Amino acid sequence: MMKFMKKINADIKEHQFERVYLLYGNENFLKQSCKNRLKNAVAGEDTMNFMAVTGKEFDLTTLRDFTETMPFFAEKRMLIMEDSGIFKGSAEGFPEWIDALPESACVVFVESEIDKRSRVYKRVQDKGYVSEMNHPDDAMLEKWILQKIGARKLNITRDAFRRFLEITGNEMDTLNNEIEKLCDYCELNGNITIEDVELIVTPVVTSRVFELVEQVARGNHERSMELYYDLLSLKEPAMRILFLIARQLNQLVLIKDMLMQRKKRDEIARAMSLKPFIVSKLSDQAAGFTLQKLKDSIRLAVELEEAVKTGDLNETMAVEILINRMTVRG
Repeated sequence: MMKFMKKINADIKEHQFERVYLLYGNENFLKQSCKNRLKNAVAGEDTMNFMAVTGKEFDLTTLRDFTETMPFFAEKRMLIMEDSGIFKGSAEGFPEWIDALPESACVVFVESEIDKRSRVYKRVQDKGYVSEMNHPDDAMLEKWILQKIGARKLNITRDAFRRFLEITGNEMDTLNNEIEKLCDYCELNGNITIEDVELIVTPVVTSRVFELVEQVARGNHERSMELYYDLLSLKEPAMRILFLIARQLNQLVLIKDMLMQRKKRDEIARAMSLKPFIVSKLSDQAAGFTLQKLKDSIRLAVELEEAVKTGDLNETMAVEILINRMTVRG
């Protein structure tokens, strides 16, 4: 379990809350999840003793009046402030306000950016609890997924787990939604199989593009075009598809080059910050192209993008041209 979750879980379990919390970092799912858990534990459905403020338009006097007023038939008054900006700019009066927070107040700040040198940050750190919530690494993310599945008293096969990781990406919001869908579907069976994953889980765009390039590598023009039109039907912009194809081609060049240097796949995985089984699949794809073909395709992708930008080519047609040229052998 992530370290900061242990602290927040303990506070909720013991019903002993800090006067002030600061949740910051680049992983919005974690910040929102912790914020909501604290809100439910401290205030629940109580609207009389709860206030939420979003953005930089607020009045410190109003905030002070709210937190200093005794709770009405409750233990605490709770204030949640999101994206206030006070940890990055001027925060006159805020350190003193935080110093004077009564025991009956619970203030939660949810921020994207902070300055650890600021007085208000140091005051929160001294008087309450500060937690940096950044996107977890692959190992921690996989552990979190398995914990969520295990909490639903379900088992998942190794092949099913690998396929789930392949097609869902690493965005925690998406992962959470897909885990819930999958667990709901498999609840009565007790086990999650690869067939369940294929049936229930919605592949993210990067996964669909991965399959598209795989079909191109096999020279399967018809299937490649089907996958492309599927992406368009999902309202995915053609230029984003072009970008993702080009990015994957660049990965294939790097992998092909390292394989030619006789580097092992686990070395390649570390060098490219990819899972070993993803490197294996990319290596198989790379085998379907010559190095020159890959470099020519990347060059063509750049030229097509420029043609679209200058208005000389329709963006939908640009990707079609790239797929057509890539599936031609030679």
